[in-house]
Amino acid sequence: MAQKIINWMKKPIVEIAIFVVVAVAMILVSFLVLHIPLVAVCTIVILEGALAALLNRIPIWIHGLIVIAQIVAGILFGKIVFMVLMAVVYVAAVALLYLWTSKDN
Repeated sequence: MAQKIINWMKKPIVEIAIFVVVAVAMILVSFLVLHIPLVAVCTIVILEGALAALLNRIPIWIHGLIVIAQIVAGILFGKIVFMVLMAVVYVAAVALLYLWTSKDN
């Protein structure tokens, strides 16, 4: 029984589930509370995930600069709360990819 649990925990299912829950929560908050169109929100969430995947092997401080740039863009365009929510999605995607790729090594 314990071996089954250990083998199950080695799979990235838990990390992916956490990322999906975070992404869905941010989509719902953006759509229901901020009244941003659903297609735009989902598109940006997909772009955040793709950006995190493409920049997977860069130093962590560059990811910090990307998050800062997102928040500054939110300030400039008057959508600070939305861009902070999308920065959370980006950080969750980076964390997922870090945990997923560190298990391979």
